[in-house]
Amino acid sequence: MNSSWLKRYVPLSVWIVVVFTIIVIPLKIIGYGFLPMDDALRHAAKAVSGKSWQQILVMRDDFHIDPSPGWQAILAWIHNWQNCSAETLVVFSVVALMLLVTLCALPWLRRPEAWLAALFTSAIFNPACTTRFARGRPYILTDAVVITILFLWSRQTEDRPRRAALIFTPLLVAASAWVHGSWYLLCLPGAAILFAGFWRSAIQYCGCWLVGSFLGCALTGHPWEFLFQSVRHMFGVFGNIVVVQQLEPEMFPSDGESAAVLAVVALVLCRKIFLGWNPRTLLNPVFMMMVLGWLLGLKIRRFWWDFGTPAFIVWVALELQEHFENHLSFDSLRRLLVTIGIAAGVFLGFTGDRESRWTANLTTEYVTPETPGIEGWLPGAGGIFYNSDMDTFFETFFKNPTADWRYILGFESGLMRPENLETLRKIQWNRGTAFTAYEPWVKQMRPVDRMIIRASGVGGPPDVPELEWHYAASGLWIGRLPQTTNSPAALNH
Repeated sequence: MNSSWLKRYVPLSVWIVVVFTIIVIPLKIIGYGFLPMDDALRHAAKAVSGKSWQQILVMRDDFHIDPSPGWQAILAWIHNWQNCSAETLVVFSVVALMLLVTLCALPWLRRPEAWLAALFTSAIFNPACTTRFARGRPYILTDAVVITILFLWSRQTEDRPRRAALIFTPLLVAASAWVHGSWYLLCLPGAAILFAGFWRSAIQYCGCWLVGSFLGCALTGHPWEFLFQSVRHMFGVFGNIVVVQQLEPEMFPSDGESAAVLAVVALVLCRKIFLGWNPRTLLNPVFMMMVLGWLLGLKIRRFWWDFGTPAFIVWVALELQEHFENHLSFDSLRRLLVTIGIAAGVFLGFTGDRESRWTANLTTEYVTPETPGIEGWLPGAGGIFYNSDMDTFFETFFKNPTADWRYILGFESGLMRPENLETLRKIQWNRGTAFTAYEPWVKQMRPVDRMIIRASGVGGPPDVPELEWHYAASGLWIGRLPQTTNSPAALNH
């Protein structure tokens, strides 16, 4: 084969294979019919509803600003522009955000196949990333910001950041603060820079972080209020927590991610054998961010998922890039063949429907006015759904975004009114099986209100005799106060 042809077209072909693979992965996942069954649903439903959270939830009075104002603004704009449904917005969220986080590293790498190989490594040794990147939630933009910041601040050989890092870091932090809201977490890359021994750079990063955080919060129109509300929200997540089971599963401690640790050890040994030892392999912001995310993840695993995992993928990509440059000629046909093999592995690693991760939602039954036999069992106008798990809120609000009722528990228990939060913690303490814990809510229910309990493991309706019960769908039981023919609730239906 003509060598000039290879030199000209192999590098381009590699780029095409890499970009094409990354693009088709989320399209294949969506092709299964996949919808993430958590916050992506409520973000989309809120955009369609046109309501504030105060009109959707029974919540505290001191949270006036949406926790993710930028993302809600983007979805609302798309909805108003295209008049699209909540489901279409969820599909957009999954595809757009997954493409953002999986494409953002390519401009920083000389060998794009190294990024593909790093994604493949993560799919095998850190498989949670495959579903985390497909959740369609705004934290994925923060993951992309973390990846970009790590590239910006790891390309220095001395304690002096490049001008590009000082210019773009405040803008990236601002985008994350406005879209995601958790501006305070982006101080962690600064700690990683400090632990890498670049203390001057750490101070300058801190300045960039402060400027970016204020700028992002200012985009809400209420900079100081949003700053303080975000901090209150963070502490509210752990309000009245006694045992771990009262937390959401993503707040549980990690198991140490032993497979990922073994992958790192193997790559360190490979470097020593094939590339020669370089202290900066470990003493750099990327590796320190990975270690910091891993350590904090032992307390709350979201630190590993949102900071350790992006750093893990970046570090693996940089390591593999050096191996590829040493062993694969830039314009060799072998390089193209290796890239195609890696692409096949990434595609299968991300899109394989292992444990029904992409199709489990297809069997979900939603509670809607069209549900057979549901007439009279949904809340009346201005009513309240008393629910004790967030999944019920996500699913029901997603399918009923314009319904004229509110939910006692929404997407964050820290937003609940204190008396309702106290009741929820008692329910969670007993894992939802001691129905006497629901008594305070039963006592405050009105004829237009309903209680909804997921009790799929129970042979009959929940043991709350003060209410009448109806099996709705997917293990969901709906309870109401006893109805009489002349009661206001019965007339309302």
